[in-house]
Amino acid sequence: MQIDRRSFLLGLGAGAGWLAARGLGARGLAAAAEPASFADTLRALGASLTPFQREQIVFPAEHPSRQITNTFAILKGPHLGTLLSPSQQVLARRLFDGTLSARGREAFAGTIAVEGRFSGCDLAIYGEPTTGDAQITISGGHLLVRGGAASDGSALGGGVAYGHQIGNGEWRVPGNSFAYQGDALNRLMQTLTPAERAAAILPAPPHELVLQVQRAGAAFPGVAIAALGEASQEAARRLLEAVFSCYPEPKRREAFACIDANGGIGALHVSVYASHGFYADMKAWDALEPAERAARGEPYWQIWRVEGPGTVVHFKGYPHVHAYIEVVRDPARANLGESLATIDGLLEGESMRQLLEGALRRATGESLAFHGAEVPGRFCPGTVTTGLAWSLDPYANRVAVASIEGREMAFSLRQRLVAQGVNIERGDLYRIATTDYYGRQEEFGTPHSIETSPLLLRDALVDHLRAGALETRRPPA
Repeated sequence: MQIDRRSFLLGLGAGAGWLAARGLGARGLAAAAEPASFADTLRALGASLTPFQREQIVFPAEHPSRQITNTFAILKGPHLGTLLSPSQQVLARRLFDGTLSARGREAFAGTIAVEGRFSGCDLAIYGEPTTGDAQITISGGHLLVRGGAASDGSALGGGVAYGHQIGNGEWRVPGNSFAYQGDALNRLMQTLTPAERAAAILPAPPHELVLQVQRAGAAFPGVAIAALGEASQEAARRLLEAVFSCYPEPKRREAFACIDANGGIGALHVSVYASHGFYADMKAWDALEPAERAARGEPYWQIWRVEGPGTVVHFKGYPHVHAYIEVVRDPARANLGESLATIDGLLEGESMRQLLEGALRRATGESLAFHGAEVPGRFCPGTVTTGLAWSLDPYANRVAVASIEGREMAFSLRQRLVAQGVNIERGDLYRIATTDYYGRQEEFGTPHSIETSPLLLRDALVDHLRAGALETRRPPA
């Protein structure tokens, strides 16, 4: 999208005029020793937006896309470098810098250098920017940062995500901008007793996008920090300090305040995964016999998770770094948008997969449906909202119907249909509701044809929930 000269000048004039009124002329913008406040910069950007730009990036404060957390662009609209004028891009960069600490700007510089220019990112503004009281998200390759208002009580304004494709597939991801966070986890593991260590090691990690926070009283995996010794608890605090170090001091304080409001650091649990503890030769811990493990000593744990009431930190250091943080003061307020149902139990895994397949059937009218085994999210007890439903489709998958012969089905698809009582004949053609993403050959097979619709899975799920797919239930008295 190219902005015409008149729109460019109008946007430039509005932004520059507003800044001049604040004593921040365009010349001083680049050279000022003291940057404008985040709110002032947001007002300036808001005042400069053309109607077309507003249509692309300004949304209601409770828009469900604000609940999506991912390591690539949340929006599918124009990039910053295409949509915004040069002066507006300066303001956007200032907003980006304001979401991070000096340590964070250094770390994310590595991400931007590898993944592409800042101009290739997307910007979303939730609320009215000219008031200065709105939230922004900037997302792109391996980054999602948030700044401004956080009406849901999130320490960081909602879920944040980051990664860096350096050290891919290597022991301790050497040279990675975020390797120091993995080092902090491994220092904690070295302080544990054998029994504590055994409690922390789980077989395999959950999907990295299972980030929806749970309330106190839920079942959390791993070893409870409260059960650890004093030195280990201090190492756990240092781990959290490392994780939060990318964000400004007020956000770091708020993150710890949220944790304290939900029972303190002791209420958090730490997990590492047997499948992703590696030695220097990249031999996996769970691939070795106990005697060899003992001889080799402690592996380096490259995927780990810290979870407790109102908090999820998921760090994936293999095959490359993806990491996510969500910290909220009140998990009951974490979900945005329209209320669709109330549930009193956790919905995840196979139950969630069945719900998604039901949404695909309803959307297409087909009797057969297939969603891949990996489900990127869960519904925790409480209110299910449009924002929560959208978080189950962070990839913006489109609903599709694939026609496939029995002989061409992948084992996973065949197995799933047989379990549902379908008699598969090799030469017969079957119409199956799925998504464009899960049409991949290794999971689905080789379709004869695929009919793709413009409908997104997230919208199909919302329609399914509005139609009563989840019976509204109240917790027992």
